[in-house]
Amino acid sequence: MIEKIIHTFLHNPMPEQAQQQFRAWCLNREHAGEKTDALWEEWERLDPMSVFPVDLRSYRRKLARLHREMTPPAAPKRGLFSITRRTAAAAAAVVLLAMCVEFFVVKRLSPDTATWLVTAENSKGRFTLPDGSVVWLNADSRLAYSGRFLTSGSRTVRLEGEAFFDVRRDTLHPFEVEMGKLRVKVLGTRFTASHRPAFNTEEVTLLSGRVEVSGYRAGRSVVLAPDQSCFYDAGSGVAVVRNVAACNYCSWTGSSIVFDNMTLADIAVNLEHWYNIRFRIDEHIDTSMRISFTLRPESLEETLGIIETLTHLRCRQVDEHHVIIQQ
Repeated sequence: MIEKIIHTFLHNPMPEQAQQQFRAWCLNREHAGEKTDALWEEWERLDPMSVFPVDLRSYRRKLARLHREMTPPAAPKRGLFSITRRTAAAAAAVVLLAMCVEFFVVKRLSPDTATWLVTAENSKGRFTLPDGSVVWLNADSRLAYSGRFLTSGSRTVRLEGEAFFDVRRDTLHPFEVEMGKLRVKVLGTRFTASHRPAFNTEEVTLLSGRVEVSGYRAGRSVVLAPDQSCFYDAGSGVAVVRNVAACNYCSWTGSSIVFDNMTLADIAVNLEHWYNIRFRIDEHIDTSMRISFTLRPESLEETLGIIETLTHLRCRQVDEHHVIIQQ
């Protein structure tokens, strides 16, 4: 009966309320071994082509990485929730199959249960944390928080990738973001944080409120005001505070961007975060030139074509993460 319930649910569309009930039932300790076996079989058979409608290549890479990370190297011991890594993979399969969306939640079952929020390489996700704070995860990003998130002295999350935070104010429990070298401490505010190993950089940009950034140098920290950014170069170990237009750094959270008579320099910043790329603009180009267009879910190639048409410049993508704009 357990196998039938799981198979029926995972291969048929279900409303959100049913999905929540199903996930709670799967993680309930009763008949845990049988549930784990059934879920593990579904996980092993999982084919992204039958689940994800777009960009199958990136999903296959993401799924392969999950398999590598969660599959135990040796046969695990059987017993009630003693096979933690195997159960975690099964839980991942539950959410991947049951939700059928471009982001998913992976619960790692351990003495200190952690929840990972994950987005695929060409998707974004909006999540509500247990304290009511809202976080938007950009493409190919992961955010983790402990099972003691609400009961510990501080609300701490771990970021890999890029996120926009709208933090619920709680003066008794500061909100902290850990990522690479930098640490961000806030009470209630809105800001973006980025940790992209591909660029060897970390950055925190404040939209409203106040945040304290530390970790870039022992005993040193900086308090950012709105429209300020702390940029850390992991290669040189140098951190710089800059005045910026913070709205350019968080526009990726929406479904479209309207560039109304906006400078090329500002458009480039928006596109860097929308597509997870970096622009290098030739020094002879006037970046104050203004153009207008609306960005919807066009591909990077299509967007670069629009810029070339409007500016008569040449946009050349040199690799997966870098674009050069030339005369």
